[in-house]
Amino acid sequence: MGLRMGEVRLEKSNKEWKGSFEIEKENLGKIFKGIALKIEHVGSTSIEGISAKPIIDIAVAVKKLNDFEKVRDEFYNIKDYSIKEDSPSDEILVRKGNPEEITHFIHIMEYNSERYKNQILFRDYLRTHEAERVEYEELKIKLAKKYKNDRKKYTANKNDFIQKVLKRAREEEEKLCLNYTQNISQQATSQRQ
Repeated sequence: MGLRMGEVRLEKSNKEWKGSFEIEKENLGKIFKGIALKIEHVGSTSIEGISAKPIIDIAVAVKKLNDFEKVRDEFYNIKDYSIKEDSPSDEILVRKGNPEEITHFIHIMEYNSERYKNQILFRDYLRTHEAERVEYEELKIKLAKKYKNDRKKYTANKNDFIQKVLKRAREEEEKLCLNYTQNISQQATSQRQ
């Protein structure tokens, strides 16, 4: 497991990825000492049956992003962790491994942020929609061949597909909420009669 920084290489779905996540989740739970609201396995390694880069993506949800300051020094003091200094403004990225073999990306995000919600929504949608899962895997294989040494371009070229899936997932969520609300309303009306 693991990749050189910047490298793109996919591997067939591997049941060991879940175990790797569980071990790291336990480690992160100790490091985050109660400030992590959720620690979730995200990214393609969290979706059974899909090829992925052999790097475990983990989303750590915190109340406020600056809560990370309470544990920042722990990551500097533990071997194999490094904090990406040019992370996006709504995320802090911590890498586990060395530049020759990064094994985990730990994404620290605010629990109520759009970025966190999108990570979970995308994962959950692909877990339950085979056609999109297959389409995503085919896209990833094509892009991995084209950008095998350029992870930034590989990632950027998946964005249109990801946005399309997120739009579908939100529409499906809205439809489910509407149906649920209508059912509750009908039940309340029936009980009053």
